[in-house]
Amino acid sequence: MSSRLAAFWERRLGGLVELALRRPRTVLAIAGVVAALSGALVVTRLELRSSNLDLIDPRLPEIARFRDFAARFGTPNVLIVALEGEERVRLARLADRLASALPRVTGVRSVLARLPFRDETLAAFGVAPHFFSDDGRRLYLFVQPADADSAAATIAPFVAGVRAAVAALAPEREGIRVGFTGLPQYALDDRDFVRRDLSRLSALSFALVAALFVAGFRGVRQPLLAMATLALAALATAGVAALAPGHLTLVSAFFFSILFGLGIDFAVHLLDAVAERRALGERLEPAIAGSARFLAPGLGTGAATTALSFFVLLVSGFRGFAELGWLAGVGVLLALLATLTVLPAALCLLPPSSARPRAAHERRTGRWLLAAQRPGIALALFGIAAGSLLVGPPPFDGNYLNLEPAGSEAVRLEREMVRGSTFAPQFAAFVVADAAAARRLAAELRREETVASVRTLTDLAPLVGLGAALPEAFEGFRSLFVDPEGRHAVYAYPAGDVWEPGFQQRFLDAMRRLDPEVTGMPFVGRFLVDRSHRALRRTVWLAAALLVAVVLADFARPTAALLATLPTFLGLMVQLGAMRLLGVPLNPLDILAFPVVLGIAEDSGVHLVHRYLAERGDLARTLAGAGRTVLLCGVTTLAGFGGLAAATHRGLASFALALALGVAAALVFSLLLLPQLLRFALPRAGFAEGRAEEPA
Repeated sequence: MSSRLAAFWERRLGGLVELALRRPRTVLAIAGVVAALSGALVVTRLELRSSNLDLIDPRLPEIARFRDFAARFGTPNVLIVALEGEERVRLARLADRLASALPRVTGVRSVLARLPFRDETLAAFGVAPHFFSDDGRRLYLFVQPADADSAAATIAPFVAGVRAAVAALAPEREGIRVGFTGLPQYALDDRDFVRRDLSRLSALSFALVAALFVAGFRGVRQPLLAMATLALAALATAGVAALAPGHLTLVSAFFFSILFGLGIDFAVHLLDAVAERRALGERLEPAIAGSARFLAPGLGTGAATTALSFFVLLVSGFRGFAELGWLAGVGVLLALLATLTVLPAALCLLPPSSARPRAAHERRTGRWLLAAQRPGIALALFGIAAGSLLVGPPPFDGNYLNLEPAGSEAVRLEREMVRGSTFAPQFAAFVVADAAAARRLAAELRREETVASVRTLTDLAPLVGLGAALPEAFEGFRSLFVDPEGRHAVYAYPAGDVWEPGFQQRFLDAMRRLDPEVTGMPFVGRFLVDRSHRALRRTVWLAAALLVAVVLADFARPTAALLATLPTFLGLMVQLGAMRLLGVPLNPLDILAFPVVLGIAEDSGVHLVHRYLAERGDLARTLAGAGRTVLLCGVTTLAGFGGLAAATHRGLASFALALALGVAAALVFSLLLLPQLLRFALPRAGFAEGRAEEPA
């Protein structure tokens, strides 16, 4: 007896396929219009945003406080120009020339290349005019963008203009090397990764999936039609992204590779089932329609649970995650829709060769999987899952710099700056009522062991009183410390690496004891990490609950539903243990992997249990049919993620690896453990209530 949900899937999804078979040219014409409209939307409306602030709701208190500070004093996210050379005099001379040239660059609010006071006056007070490293071999300039929000549209021309102005002075002629670091440079590095590496690796994933598809079906035409259908779904999803939210971020741009790995599964199941029926002499169109109705419960439940696992990210409280969840969830549903409409229509007009496909009993993959069903293997897999619990989860790495592309010049310069000077790109920023409050706070900060240096305008009050300021530079300098309402900013630079978790916690705690309203990127960064932890707890539990509910509604049998979901939960356990053993720490992006694995990996168990029930307990036919397609789907999914595991951006590479580990573990449990549990828990005598329709 079919459940109501299974009957619903058969009726609705089977009806879509039959409609496509009746009107193939109309379906393809509509698909062409959708592709054209989506392409136009992508070209005209879709933008790429690479700022970290684009990943979080700007109305949240921590973010609002940071934005308010940036509006008053200019953004703390400055571009740092590092001059490296052997002669201090040449470095200082180049810095002074840049101090004159950079303010004329479009998008520059202020340039801090030196203190805006006369050299002889500074010397009398023992103060160096320029910002040298401890060894005197590096000199730092701080260039503040005019856009307080550091929007993606303004960061790129701002950094490009600064670089052009620096290059125009030909520093290499004087033996001076120039590097750039700070959040604007990181934002551009991330943007370039998305435009170059992510696009290239997504294309690689697409090619790997296509190659595996061709190898699995021993032909070219059907795989090409399936991949074209998937490409249409991806383009349509990009069109949706152009409408809402209207942009991609470093996180949401990842949906292409996710979709390539997942969306093809629907076509694999459909084409393989059609081949089974054609092997028994059935004509193409009836074979497509019959296969669709037979597979509908598994396809519908698989798509629903996968999409829901993405949609739960909408309630994560993290805008970057929510946008990825929205696009990936929509993409999965569009991939299913395209597979059940565009692909059947294309097969009608471009039918596969008339050669007889292999029947189920002739497939070597099924025989290999059947031979691998050994009690010893099942016990070993249970032991691995139990051992993963003992190993425990991997540690969490909240160091932002460890997410950046491998070999990043900006990361190297920031670390050298922190080690070798009293300056740092990341610092604490305070707002106080007046100069007297600024002096008191600065005195307290200097007593803190986690603070290397403090910057406040009141420190230079004696020089101002002497009239030693350089008028053309002083007002811009003053605006960094005093807003139009007379409030003062106080900057505290950390005495260590603010991204190292132990030191970060001590620094943040010390600063918050002095003022709970303190802001700055270290505080925003920690807020993002804490937010991602909460998102993990919320989304994993919700995704797990929805997964169990949908699968239970599909099978209407608690035992069958439990068996279908068991490989997914065991795979998640092994994923955590494997990451710890491999030395792969969790990071804020990896948080996404767990609800996603729950939705993705469950498909294998659902299809195998559906096929086993339909076959009345015939495990050989189950593995020859659904076992083969589950294996091919798993491999193509891993190929979709595997390409990105080689990404230069270490955060996304780690995310891809975490996904691959979870999906691979669940696939192994589905193919080598689940069949034995089915044979044990669902004996042949229990199939009187199985589905009436049997596979061809």
